[in-house]
Amino acid sequence: MSAPGVVEVVAGGDVIVNRSEPETVFERCRDTLRSADIAFANSETTYSIRGTKAANIVGMMRADPRNLSALSYAGFDVMSFANNHHLDAGPEAFFDTLDGLRNHGILTCGAGADIAEARRPAIIDRNGAKVAFLGYSSILWPGYAAGPSSPGCAPLHVSTRYEQVELEQPGSAPRIRTEPSPEDLDALCADVRAAREVSDVVAVSVHWGIHFSPVVVAEYESVVAKAAIDAGADIILGHHQHILKPIQVYRGKVIFHGLGHLAMDVDLSEHDGSPLLAQMQHQYGNTGVRYRPDYPTYPYPPEARQTVLARFRIRDRRIDEVCFVPCYINPAGQPEVLAASDPRFAQVMSYIKSISGEAGFDTAFQPGLTEVHIQT
Repeated sequence: MSAPGVVEVVAGGDVIVNRSEPETVFERCRDTLRSADIAFANSETTYSIRGTKAANIVGMMRADPRNLSALSYAGFDVMSFANNHHLDAGPEAFFDTLDGLRNHGILTCGAGADIAEARRPAIIDRNGAKVAFLGYSSILWPGYAAGPSSPGCAPLHVSTRYEQVELEQPGSAPRIRTEPSPEDLDALCADVRAAREVSDVVAVSVHWGIHFSPVVVAEYESVVAKAAIDAGADIILGHHQHILKPIQVYRGKVIFHGLGHLAMDVDLSEHDGSPLLAQMQHQYGNTGVRYRPDYPTYPYPPEARQTVLARFRIRDRRIDEVCFVPCYINPAGQPEVLAASDPRFAQVMSYIKSISGEAGFDTAFQPGLTEVHIQT
């Protein structure tokens, strides 16, 4: 744990635990998670034996609730449940998951019995500093957004339009424009301002972006992140895309556009060759999912084996240092924290530096002994 007056927060991306020995998935990163004062990640699945597949969705994510023990074993203090899988198995599994997380001592944000609960921050008090976590999702199936009296997540709806770039070339590749719903963005900013009044640091978690696509940051992401920071957010924690995404700095605040996977137990062995997987592989090529015998519970491409843990330190009740810990997912689906002497440490750092530059961000990075510092 940190020295008096210092609060260290570690944040991972998407998490699904679904294996016969759940705790084993975090064996190689548990020390880093538990040494922090606060550990955060996104719960990408429901944990329940109840419920049936929701209508109008492709596939269903659901894990046995016995896997919840791995999340407390790892040391998670708070998790977002705002994503595109929280209602996959209907309201019963949704509430089972929220209850299960809380029964294991894990606070939740971003989802609830109604929109008021979904927008309510999870606030943790450590070493004299209050840290608020808010969660939202722009990746939404119909009916997944919470309503005044219906369960779901805090939504961030986004509209998409296509502009013809070459005016004299009908049918040519378009420019894709995305814009957040003004109503949802106003609600998010109001939530940030309200959380700011009762806490010292506000972290905004968003399930967003373009999946399986290296480098690409959707237009709306920076719009939302900058608006949240202008409203008082201190850090943005993005996830969903199944791959690491660029890091941006705005007004001295860090925007992690995509933290990648932390733990994703997905066994596709029984679905290998299915029409759905074939369609995805046709659309995304080598960056799509497929059953991989050398990584039997991790069907994602080699590039997605690179991941990070975001780490930020709070001193005098404000963030004064932000960095990331390079990690690598091994054939057993375990995220391994990398030592600076490991060649993969530099590989992950170089990858993030490269994609951040390609995205047009002039973010500067400085390697340390156990982490990579982000200059703000």
